[in-house]
This record gives sequence, structure tokens and C-alpha cells, in this order.
Amino acid sequence: MTTGALANALGSSTSTGATGSTSTKKNLTANDFIQMMLTQLQNQDPTEPTKSSDLLAQMSQIGSLQASTDLQTSLKTLTLQNSLSSAGSMIGKTVTGKDDNGADMKGIVTGVKVVDGSLSLNLDSGQSMSMSNVLSITQTVGAGATNGTPTGTTTTGAAAA
Repeated sequence: MTTGALANALGSSTSTGATGSTSTKKNLTANDFIQMMLTQLQNQDPTEPTKSSDLLAQMSQIGSLQASTDLQTSLKTLTLQNSLSSAGSMIGKTVTGKDDNGADMKGIVTGVKVVDGSLSLNLDSGQSMSMSNVLSITQTVGAGATNGTPTGTTTTGAAAA
């Protein structure tokens, strides 16, 4: 089987220009590998056919690829959900950090949003700060703690009961 036939089976191409080699690639899926395997079977040497054990090994690899892809997608989703939960706990707190240009920013977090797969904090100033640019988080002055106790008030032992 030639490289050109394989490239046509996968729907990708390679061209060479004055500046060198350029490739147009797409993400391969399990269907692409099955298509490649069928193309390989159609173009095999009849005097030396592919062994069934080789076909089973290829099918096993395709299954492993699909399982790995599914696991990676699930882990990305889980990581984003965990990060979103952590960022949500910052609502009402004062954050300091940098904007995308490196300038200092400070504000109270009013909300959290996902932009292109990464977290962004909405600040009371109307600006947004990427979660990865946060340098410090502090309790907002005058804001109550999560249990309703005003900031600066401490409850202990019997007084808390």
C-alpha cells in the first residue's frame, strides 16, 4: 500500500512548496483506523495475506485508542468541573493578579465563567481575570463568613453553642 493511498483513505494531504513541506492533518478517530484497516485489506498482497492474529491485534489497538480517548475526555470534563467548583468558592472574595497584558488587577469576584475551556473570574469592576493569573485571594473586608458570622468576630466553645 502506498503512502498516497493511505493519505487518501484518511483524508489528509501533504504538499511541498518553495519553503518546504507543509502538512494538513486532522485528528484521527477509531473510524479512521477502521477505514485504514479496510483499505489495507483491499490492497494486500494475495500471495501473502494478512494473518488473522494481526487483524485481531489491530482491532484491539483500535479499542484501546477509543477507550483512551473516552477516558481523556472524561478527565478533562472532571477537571473543569472541579476547577469551576473551586473558582465558585471565590465569589465574594477579593482577588489580586494580572490581566492578560501583565497589568495589575484587583477586585471582588462576582461570578465565574468558562471561556474557551479555561476559567475566568468576573470582577466587580466589570473586568475579567483568568483563573491562572490570580496571585492572591483574601476575604473581602466587611463581608460575612460563610457561616453568617461577621468578619472579625470569633466564636468558640460554649459561646458558639
